[in-house]
Amino acid sequence: MRYIKLFLISAVVLFLVVVLLSGILPSHIRISRAINIGAPKLRVYNTVSDFSTWRDWNGFVSNSPLTNISLSSPSTGKGAYLNSGQLKISIDKCTPDSITTTWQQVKAKNFTGGYNMMQLVPDSVTVQWYFDFHFSWYPWEKFTSLVYDKQLGTVMEESLMKLKQVSENSK
Repeated sequence: MRYIKLFLISAVVLFLVVVLLSGILPSHIRISRAINIGAPKLRVYNTVSDFSTWRDWNGFVSNSPLTNISLSSPSTGKGAYLNSGQLKISIDKCTPDSITTTWQQVKAKNFTGGYNMMQLVPDSVTVQWYFDFHFSWYPWEKFTSLVYDKQLGTVMEESLMKLKQVSENSK
């Protein structure tokens, strides 16, 4: 009986410690990458805002096991979407300087993302790509957020490099 009581008290204390530790982790994170592209802003904007070009540069579309991919018609602008059996990406908002997207995963966390485009010098644009995640107080959600940057950041960097190549090589 004494060991059972010790086990139960230890389990409760361990659970409370884990919950308290997860309390110091933020409930919102933003994963972001940026790149300078030597191309006109309009060309880069048109490439990013058109889902029909995403297979050429976006690693989340071209390198993933997405099946039955379908695009909206038109495939660009507010309301456009890319849909598959595993993921739906839709454009929620378009301005001359930004594009906001929603990523809905089947049986997984939904999140928002977007692209900001800043032109500081002529014929060159800085593109920032970001994902925003919001978490509940659950410890397992907050602790999984620790690996998101590593998982997504590499693909984002490779995709931005491909976007740079596509944008700089097209006329």
